Amino acid sequence: MKKKISLLVLALVSASACLAQSNAIRELKQEQYPVGFDNHTFGVFYYNGKTVYANRGIDLFSGDTIKDVRINPAYSSLTSLEKTKKGQIYAAIYGISEKDALIQKIKLKNNSWTALAYSQDAKQLALANDNKQIIIYDPVGKTIAKTLTSQIVPQKMLFSGNNFFMVAAQGKTLEVWNAERGTIRKTLNFGSPINDFSFGENNSKMLVVTADGKLTVYETATFEPKTTVDDLDKALAVQANNDGKYAIILCNDKRICAVNLLDPTERIFLENSTGGTSDIRFVYNYLEDASYIIYNTNNSLVYRRLDGMKPYLNKMMSTELNEKLNQWMKQMPGETLEAYNERVNDKTRAQKAAEIERDFATKMATGQLEQSEITMGDYNTNTKKLTLHFNTMPDIFLDVAMADLKDFDKDSKLEFRNVKYGLNPDDKFEVVYAEVYNPTNGRTYIFDNMERVSLAKMNEDANFVPLEVIRATNMEETALESIKEDIISQAIQEQTISDKTHISVNANAEPAIDADGKNILNYNVDFTYEVEEEFSARDDFKPGHYHIEESGAAMSMLKIMNKAFETDFAKYLVEGKKVKIAIKGTADASPISRALAYDGKYGEYDQEPVYKDNELNNVSLNKKDGIATNDQLAFARALGVQYYMEKELSTFKNMNSNYEFHIEVSKEEGSKYRRISVHCTFIDAF
Repeated sequence: MKKKISLLVLALVSASACLAQSNAIRELKQEQYPVGFDNHTFGVFYYNGKTVYANRGIDLFSGDTIKDVRINPAYSSLTSLEKTKKGQIYAAIYGISEKDALIQKIKLKNNSWTALAYSQDAKQLALANDNKQIIIYDPVGKTIAKTLTSQIVPQKMLFSGNNFFMVAAQGKTLEVWNAERGTIRKTLNFGSPINDFSFGENNSKMLVVTADGKLTVYETATFEPKTTVDDLDKALAVQANNDGKYAIILCNDKRICAVNLLDPTERIFLENSTGGTSDIRFVYNYLEDASYIIYNTNNSLVYRRLDGMKPYLNKMMSTELNEKLNQWMKQMPGETLEAYNERVNDKTRAQKAAEIERDFATKMATGQLEQSEITMGDYNTNTKKLTLHFNTMPDIFLDVAMADLKDFDKDSKLEFRNVKYGLNPDDKFEVVYAEVYNPTNGRTYIFDNMERVSLAKMNEDANFVPLEVIRATNMEETALESIKEDIISQAIQEQTISDKTHISVNANAEPAIDADGKNILNYNVDFTYEVEEEFSARDDFKPGHYHIEESGAAMSMLKIMNKAFETDFAKYLVEGKKVKIAIKGTADASPISRALAYDGKYGEYDQEPVYKDNELNNVSLNKKDGIATNDQLAFARALGVQYYMEKELSTFKNMNSNYEFHIEVSKEEGSKYRRISVHCTFIDAF
């Protein structure tokens, strides 16, 4: 195959053109039919026959017959399955940059590859062959990490977003693998051939569509079916939207449907009169806060904004509940342990959770009553309760004496006061408290269902942290604050920093579910700082600087971390235990007119996976080329933290440590945008 032009440049140009449009649909005409395609956000590569194209229809690769194409999630390479004239299928890896072309051909002596998939962190490439093997490659080191033996010949594979699971399917059989251990977690058999599958709702759900027009939703904690949706025509492909409330289904080559998984009767249809659609991709644009789908037609690639989907209110409420409840459960300054234990216990926590839920739902339910038609329902002569019907919400019941019934008719102008709402599991509002005033007789009737079982209570086993753990983490956070104050005080005395540097530390436990479906508790420890703008250049990184020791603020923060993990937090540094270390490096928008020298102190990196703007991408850094972009500068600052931790916190080396790099480049100039932060998550810490 011959590479003709830079894939990266072409894809980005086309993606930018798409996003620049203000209308809801952008169609890119093609001279050839896109048989299949893959995407990295809005960058698309497709294939037809023996050629791979950019989304502008420009010929990129030509050679053997293309069977499939997958883009590395870090956007550094793509892998294609290609069929020779003799019928053998091999894998070819190509670089996505102007300097790279064919990186590697992976061939089998007597067998052919049948499917491929990248892990979502871009660190693994899975290739299946017709000998019922799944080979896990390290795409960077170009080595085989492990070989798995399947019970099927996989024709399609996918990793979950958290890399817990790898799914492989052939015909009516689907294997769910524990991706870390390389063992089959569960085998699922269907009554009809499997067309497609995907993961949704923060990897807690797996969606499978079959040729009989059905969608089956599985809980990944157990891989037991939760929901089945039918009447989806051919159900050719499936994607989940960004929050997992909707499934996006390719019903046939001319129709796409968004199905509300909490209420499958709600469906949004998108028609494609051109036909020829064989696949779909969902893309959430964080910068625009908008949902898009990408699909192919007989003569085009289409970018289409997907409007009309309702927000997942229960998920939003869960986030707010966790944040506010965690803050409420912290021991307040000056609060004695006795007073804290009296204020925070199982009963008061449940009450506080219900209160937070009601406040959230009531805030979000603005206008619900005004939009609802209210009618009088039945009257129960035994319970003396009158039913009020809402056409948009569940009924409520009022205690009404029989003698008062004459004052309730269709002309009664009932006034609802001090109304409080809740959310049902199906994400719909319900009234949980209301004072209903009837002007006909001047009486007020109370509806009070605030003691109903809250959603927080329903999910308590999975989502609540035991109070003894919370109390322990509160004490540790207090100790962390003490360490912080001591080190800051010393640094100010030594004039390493000023009192304009503000370092924050935080520790909290959070519930999680591991790859085996077991409920666990993870422990988060955060270290961040800010420097007031006029003192940033003094206390923090100077323009173009990246060595960690050149920032007094960063070094003070890391010394707090060092001291904490030597003392109160040392018990979490257990040999062999998993810890995820997310490091963020930032840079401002100051232009780099000439490449800055890089001394190689933190190593050299070629297309290293990093997260930017919530998307995985890649950054290269080496002594020869130096630092030419602010992305590289932010990355170098993050690398300094890893260098310090590996040098000064040697205990981390004995753990199963996974470093994850995040970079952020401000659109504005100024020293206050140059800083670092560290987030440590100890997996199954308790």
